[in-house]
Amino acid sequence: MPIITVDSDDLKSLIGRKISDEEMKKVLPLNKLSIEDWSEEIKIEVTPDRPDLFSTEGMARQISSWLGINTGLVKTDVSKPLIEVVPSKVSLRPFITCGVVRGVRMNDSMIKSIMQLQEMLDFTLGRDRKKVAIGLHDVCKVIPPFYYKEILPEEIEFVPLNSSKRMNLMQVIKTHPKGIQYSHLVRGAKKWPVIVDSKNRVLSFPPIINGELTKVTEETTDLFIDITGPNERLINHCLNILVTALEKRGGKIEAVSLGGKLRPDLSPRLMEVNTDEARKLLGLEISNKEIQTLLERMGYGAAVKKNSASVLIPAFRADILHPVDIIEDIGIAYGFYDIIPEVPRLPTTGEANRTEELSNRVRELMIGLGFQEVINYTLTSKERQFAKMNVKPESSVEIENPVSQEYSACRRWLLPSLIENIRSNKHRKFPQKIFEIADCIIPNSKSDTSALNVRKLSGVTAHSHASLSEIISILNAIKENFGVKWEMKSYKHESFIPGRCGAIFLPGMQEPLGIFGEINPKVLVNFELNNPAAAFELDAEKIFEH
Repeated sequence: MPIITVDSDDLKSLIGRKISDEEMKKVLPLNKLSIEDWSEEIKIEVTPDRPDLFSTEGMARQISSWLGINTGLVKTDVSKPLIEVVPSKVSLRPFITCGVVRGVRMNDSMIKSIMQLQEMLDFTLGRDRKKVAIGLHDVCKVIPPFYYKEILPEEIEFVPLNSSKRMNLMQVIKTHPKGIQYSHLVRGAKKWPVIVDSKNRVLSFPPIINGELTKVTEETTDLFIDITGPNERLINHCLNILVTALEKRGGKIEAVSLGGKLRPDLSPRLMEVNTDEARKLLGLEISNKEIQTLLERMGYGAAVKKNSASVLIPAFRADILHPVDIIEDIGIAYGFYDIIPEVPRLPTTGEANRTEELSNRVRELMIGLGFQEVINYTLTSKERQFAKMNVKPESSVEIENPVSQEYSACRRWLLPSLIENIRSNKHRKFPQKIFEIADCIIPNSKSDTSALNVRKLSGVTAHSHASLSEIISILNAIKENFGVKWEMKSYKHESFIPGRCGAIFLPGMQEPLGIFGEINPKVLVNFELNNPAAAFELDAEKIFEH
């Protein structure tokens, strides 16, 4: 989780009243801020779901509200735009958002805090600038309007930040340290993005580096912020977090005219929360008036009537996605340590889950048959699940903003991960016989979550004599030990050799319970395997039902 360095005196000065170190040490952990080190500079671990707390300003705002100093929705004034930004089509990073903050009182603590906030947003929400890249500029050094456009790498020259030499964009990514570090984000594109002023002077080469022309110093008072990326909602959230942090330092937020829209948009979002549901989830008997007070203590605007609360969410709270997030904040404001645990009124008797009991029986059987159990991640890649297995892609549960494409989708079946295990251990001694019994995630529109967890069993045997008959003998052992009546039929599946593949059917079922056979040589080549392999995969839950 992100570790934020905070100047203790600076934090106290922004809270709004005198606060001792001892009181601070008690308050911080109650607001999702875990103290890692306490000295002149405090190191605080922040939960990644609260990016608005990645700065001294954000922490001070939260603590001030929680202590009852400044409660309720923060009223933010955004003045009329004096600067226009003209966006054009940029293939590499199609979206841009901008804002201006004037009258900022620069000092060493403030500069460190804002630069740290910029870096943390770039690294966390921005996936190390892939999704979000932020630029801060001294706006007094350039002349609007500004233009966001794409150009050829050799088309324009500028002096990049912390340099004295004029370079074109290609030279920047080849020679400048930041250019070398982030060159992978622009390579492969014919044209690269830039932001220039009315005299065609470069403010920024996103997502690589800003220009030395607009470098922020202690003399800077008026800041221009640009944020680019492939996701418009995400970059606007980051802008809202940045401008409201600067406002906490005494800055005045000014809108920017951006392609006919005004940014930043700091209008609060409205969300309805069922107060009865809040009481039920928290286990608290609190009145509507108390709920309103607690919501205001967490910086919300709130109006509670009967069994519903109309909650206004500040624009910098990007983490609020569902009413349960607001209910969690009610618990934080109340104090989770002040909630008295109660023994359940209705006595219950616990017992092992039947699926887990039967899964353990399967494990014992497979180990007895000479297999070794492996445990793989539920997240995988669509390439491994489908392309490498020589089958057509199917719908999958996917991650919207994956850290890596290697872990971007939930697996639909276990076999691809097992073959990947064999590939990773091909330098080991053969034969190799491994199995896994675990959940797969299958899209299902009828489910509340639009997906179902399905317990599956898969096994692979890899060696010079791996064959169909070996797999059939293993399946017969499973059949006899679980007393299941099934029928094996010839089957065609692109992951297996034609004529050396079969499927298993339970009585009265049209869909196969599972598939088995000798792995197709195309799949072996895709996974860089030299030895033959045979495998099977079964729907374990259907076996358990029978």
